[in-house]
Amino acid sequence: MAQLNANIPYKECYVRNKYTGLPGELTHGYMFGVKSLINRPLLFHFMTNFGAVLWQLPISAFAAKEVYDKLSDDEEKRLQLLQTWDCQSNNIAVTTFAFLQNSRVDVRCRDGIWRSGKYLFTIDDYHGDSNELNVGFANDQDSKCAHFIVLDDGNFCVMPNNLLRWHNPDFVIPYDKVNLPKIKLNMPLFSEQMSAEDIDRSYGNSPYYFYSDQEENDEEK
Repeated sequence: MAQLNANIPYKECYVRNKYTGLPGELTHGYMFGVKSLINRPLLFHFMTNFGAVLWQLPISAFAAKEVYDKLSDDEEKRLQLLQTWDCQSNNIAVTTFAFLQNSRVDVRCRDGIWRSGKYLFTIDDYHGDSNELNVGFANDQDSKCAHFIVLDDGNFCVMPNNLLRWHNPDFVIPYDKVNLPKIKLNMPLFSEQMSAEDIDRSYGNSPYYFYSDQEENDEEK
């Protein structure tokens, strides 16, 4: 059965009342969960400061602070600037990578503009039921994770690796934003699934092969 929903590190923020019908521009509260529906944008859950839970709103429905860049009057275009790919599965996992935690990162949005922010956590999808058709890309080389980032302009975004430029003062010299690196991810090495067991099984199937190997090594010494 598909997981659909997952907890996220809860984040104090605002929901834009264009999505709620409430008076005013914004409503204060906490974003606390995420939902994945294949071929749909990620959908987030929000608890308002007056006790109502708002279910499955896109990332474009939220603002990290009261003063934020609206980006576009077209809500679909705004969404496309903040999330590049729709979900590839109904199953998702949420992870905060310690190595990336609180790292500064630049995001190249669909309009070609670089926007900067800070990493919070990562959402990744997977195919979790062997009795269900794998109709998406979750278990494919084309799978895209979604790093959840708080942008300096007051928006949130969820972006894949290939549109991000990370900062780490310990050893990273960020690449030129104009002269982008051309990294070939679809290398021949991974064109077909590899296996650590595609070997001569006569060795592994021999009795006590581990201990026999150790004895032979001792004799050689």
